[in-house]
Amino acid sequence: MQNQNEDGNHFGKWQIAKDTWCITNHWANFMYLLIGSQKAMLIDTGSADGNIREIVESITDKPVIVVNTHGHFDHTGGNSCWPDAWMSREAAMYAKEPFSPIHREWFEEKDYPDYEIHELSDGEIIELGDRQVKVLAIGAHSEGSLAFLDYNTRAMFTGDEIESGQVLWFVRDRNISAKEVAALHKKNMEKLKAYRDSYDYLWPSHNGAPLVPDTYINDFIALDDDFIAGRQVDAPNTGGFGFPTDTQKPGSPFEFAGKLKRAEHGCAAVIYTV
Repeated sequence: MQNQNEDGNHFGKWQIAKDTWCITNHWANFMYLLIGSQKAMLIDTGSADGNIREIVESITDKPVIVVNTHGHFDHTGGNSCWPDAWMSREAAMYAKEPFSPIHREWFEEKDYPDYEIHELSDGEIIELGDRQVKVLAIGAHSEGSLAFLDYNTRAMFTGDEIESGQVLWFVRDRNISAKEVAALHKKNMEKLKAYRDSYDYLWPSHNGAPLVPDTYINDFIALDDDFIAGRQVDAPNTGGFGFPTDTQKPGSPFEFAGKLKRAEHGCAAVIYTV
């Protein structure tokens, strides 16, 4: 079966709210399926391992709109299961760039490796039928990051810009200083905070969900402020939830990044380039 490996199923799925599902590819990513009366929307598609379309179609027979929080391949690889995907203009620049030869193999064996990309813009409303989802641009971890606010279930889906483990500040398309990334990130956290009356939980793409908004958003703003003021406190090493302590050993996926450090403030943590 396409969706099984030697350890069992590639994908798990569970319902998190009415007509709303979380899908995971062996816990590497959390992807979210929102079902309206006319259409469904899938937020992110994983790394192309297995066939996520089969999982989605086991849940709903509604036509599916595929959207991406950003263009990193662990969020866009499974797009090639569908003929179309929607994302930011910045994300479209690298959404079809696999991380490794095996990712390319998985991607190209699907039905639509040449899928068409459509642009999503800040403030846009996606209509699913009796269900509206607002698009919010929050690029810092990645220039093209988008959040999705689902008014029906009062949920904010944040991609990789806020999460329980650590936000990576060194995987951007354009290399800028940690202080500059922090300024962008703070602006985006304040943007999420401005919508606080419209959601109850944050649903990130990695390392556990849901998150309590006030704790995490406020802690990330405080950490951003630490960087802006040059007073961030570094942890003894980079080790964290889902992140290794030795990023420079041969074969590490982060070997390209050079020397990395981890800084923390309360529940917030980031990994950045020295």
